[in-house]
Order: sequence, then C-alpha cells, then structure tokens
Amino acid sequence: MPTTIVKHNNELIDFLQDVNYGMSKTQFNHLITMMEGSIQIEGKMSISKIAENIATAKDKSCIYRFLSESPWDDGLLNRNRISFLEYHLEHYIKPGEIGFLVIDDTTNLKDVRTKAMEGLDFHYSHTEGKICWSHCVVTSNFVAGPYAMPLHFKPYYREEKCKELGIVFESKVDIAKGFIKEFHTPSNIKRLYVLTDSWYTSISLIEEALCKGYHIIGCVKSNKTIFPCGIKIKISQFMKYIEPSTLDLVTVEGKKYRVYRYEGKVGTFDNAVLLISYEVKEDGFESPICILSTDIELGNETILRYYAVRWTIETGYQYLKENLGFDEYKVRSLVSIERYILLCFLAYNFLEYYRVMQRHLTLKTIGETIQHMKREAIKDFVNFVYYHAKNNVALEHIYAQLKIAA
Repeated sequence: MPTTIVKHNNELIDFLQDVNYGMSKTQFNHLITMMEGSIQIEGKMSISKIAENIATAKDKSCIYRFLSESPWDDGLLNRNRISFLEYHLEHYIKPGEIGFLVIDDTTNLKDVRTKAMEGLDFHYSHTEGKICWSHCVVTSNFVAGPYAMPLHFKPYYREEKCKELGIVFESKVDIAKGFIKEFHTPSNIKRLYVLTDSWYTSISLIEEALCKGYHIIGCVKSNKTIFPCGIKIKISQFMKYIEPSTLDLVTVEGKKYRVYRYEGKVGTFDNAVLLISYEVKEDGFESPICILSTDIELGNETILRYYAVRWTIETGYQYLKENLGFDEYKVRSLVSIERYILLCFLAYNFLEYYRVMQRHLTLKTIGETIQHMKREAIKDFVNFVYYHAKNNVALEHIYAQLKIAA
C-alpha cells in the first residue's frame, strides 16, 4: 500500500480555511501537513514520518519550528475552532434533540526516563489503574443527534508543577467548570445534561451547571452520605443492606441492571436521585456503581441510558491515541506540546464534521472515516503515477516527487 500523500484533501483544506484566522501561506501549509499526516500515516505517528510521507511537506526541522517557534496564535486558532463548531452545531442540530456535555480527562504516558519534556508529572491513569509519568489533559465532548464532537481541552498540572512552571493553578473541577461556563448551547437543544465520573461530580460543579440551566448526571463515590427515612448513612454502609436480586430490573442497550432508587439529600446537595446499580452477570452481579441525577423527573432506565453516553469520550480518547497520534509527541516545550494537542483536536473535529456532512457515504464511526480518507489518498497516488507515466515523465523525477529513493 503506498504511503506517500501526493495532494492534500480538498475538504480538509476548505475546513481549515474556515477555521484559519490569517496564517501566512507557509504556516498554513504546515498546518495542513500536520493534519494530513495525523490522519493518513499508519502506525506510530512522528514528525519525521510526516516529512517523509507527504510530498508537499517541508523538512522535519521546519515542522518542528512551526510547533515551537513560529509566531502563529494558537489561542486564536483554538477560539476560531470552537466558534466554527458552535456555528455549525447551531445550524445543523435538529429541533428537540437532547444534548450531552461529557467531561473527563486522559493521560498521555511517557517513559519515566524522559526528563527534558516540560510539564511531565505523576498523574493517575484510569486505563493503567496506577500513577504514571505523563501529561494530563481535561477535555469535553458534545453529543447530540449524529454528533460526538470533541470541544474543549486544557492540560492539567498539579499545584507543585504550576509553581515550577510559573502558571496559575486550576483544579480539574475548576477546569471542568470553565468548560461549562464557556459552552454555547445550540438553540435547538431541548435539554442538556452534563455527564461526569466521580472525580468531577461535586457540589460546585453541580451549581455551575444548574446556573446555566443544565442538569448533572454523574457517578459519585460510595463515601457520600444519604438520608433514607431521615437517617444519615454513607452509601457504602447502606449498600450492605441491599439484596440486588430483589431490586427492579432495568435493561439498557442489551445489558441488564438491578437498580435501587433513592431520592433526597446526597452529600450537601439538597435533592437528587441516586441510583445504586448492579449490572447482571451470568454468575451474579458486577460491583455496584452510584449515579446521581439532579433531574428527579427522569426514570431509572433513562438515567442509565443517558449516563451510558459518557462512554463516547472514552471512545474519543481511543481514536485520538490509536489513530491520530495524540500521545506520540516528542516535542519538548509546553508551547509545542499544547500546539500539538490543538492540531490533534482539529483533526478529530474535521473527521467528525466530514463524517456527518457526507451523509451519502454512510460513515458510522471515526475509524470508518479515517479508512475512507486513506482510500481517497490511494486513489490520488495511483492517479499521480498514471498521469506522470502517461506523459512520459522520467522515472527518477517521479521517485523524487514521491520522496522515494531511486
């Protein structure tokens, strides 16, 4: 299978021209090159591979300088990216849709011997189940209708690391509250729910969401207190008195759950629904999870079904890392790293935008969209070789244009 990309995708160029704020021609070419490379290149992604496999790419040192030194405004590009997505969602979300703003974080693991890369620290990795040497990035996804669109991102640095870097500390919850505050709800959304795991479900986040008119559906830790019949008790203690097999059976997306429903004060929040949910297995039950909903009108099945939407962000992390090289950067400075992350989000945004807008292609996932883009690149490669051979272009010249050693 050919690996050399002989021309940039026209839809990608159009997308970036809409997002672009006025980069120079050289900067814009680097932008397209990085985006094309992250989508097209097989296996582990690197700037060296991009320089080698995209015909119009400059030398790898030029691309490194684009990330580290070139005077383009990444903050403005990111704001333009968000504005473009907000405009698009405003005009293409159908009336009456339920919307979800999913907030979580992911870690980009690095070898513990890596010392020159700025911002590295020890963070807990949900995937690894332990503390790892890594960068941590808090992100949000907007999900409604056919869209599962990554929106905000912000690196998280622990307080000690912020002092070392000379930047203002923000907790993960503070970053998440900022995402909620900044989010522009498409006018056709009937109701919006913020979905979180137990790391983020807190009274301050709930209050921030309610101020925007949003409800929270989030996992909570079992050390929270509830007040059944006016008796104060930790959820973990209360669960000891529950016999799962006697609970209501709820089926969501083919999975069966036994569910206990409590309504009342949870922790310091005055009134919410709390579901204690046991997934049914052949040999018994999974360990229970506790899901809080500030919308007390929702039924058990609806709460579980809505909360399941949270997994779209985990799928998004998988695509970012396995397909777009999100965690494969080898640049050193914070500026370079954060610019690299921005370009990965831009690539994902383009793919999701393309997937939904090209309805006739019936692309169901980002993975299918990437494969479609690669097939188009192969067609371009074949057309390039055919055209040049038909016009009697010397083979050495074709090799040179394709960056293939003669």
